Amino acid sequence: MPDLATATSSLAAAGFDIVHPFATEGRFATPHRLGLLVGNSRALWPSFVAAMRDPALAAHPHPLDHYTEQTLTQAFPGRPILFGHRRYDGAFVPLQQLAVATGLGAMAPNHLVIHPRFGPWFALRAVVLVDGDPPTSELVAKPCSCGTACPRALEAALASSGPETWRAWLAVRDACSLRSERYSEDQIRYHYLKVWRPST
Repeated sequence: MPDLATATSSLAAAGFDIVHPFATEGRFATPHRLGLLVGNSRALWPSFVAAMRDPALAAHPHPLDHYTEQTLTQAFPGRPILFGHRRYDGAFVPLQQLAVATGLGAMAPNHLVIHPRFGPWFALRAVVLVDGDPPTSELVAKPCSCGTACPRALEAALASSGPETWRAWLAVRDACSLRSERYSEDQIRYHYLKVWRPST
């Protein structure tokens, strides 16, 4: 397997710019002591758009999930990888809870994990189990100040229905004061509507 720095660099080049190390003890039944929580910010979009020029990927029913699996298995050949879009023993890997417990972000009242830099504008994709010495994790202090806008947006989203419901859920993210790393409109449409209409 490539060394950790090389693998992390290859992930970043493919748009997976979040690689958060944590101790697996007490969290996963594995001989590997080090886990890597992998995700992406808006940095994913240009790389994914470029990858979608491949007709085989573009024709896949779930191209982003497939792209994620291809990229991570190439970066970490032979290593156990738990993907966020797959079920294991009937359950999804609790990536949000793991992110909070290992110090990647803090849980907001609107049930979004807030990253100190990216705010709510990032996604968690997988856990990779590798060999190495785990770091000491500390909880992240709340990186934003939730005013009344956040709970109001959540309340409106929970009460929404119909084809425009996605806009109400988008408003939950937009209510956060940390907006400098907001996704592009094309990326937002893809994640919320699965509409493939890149302008770049």
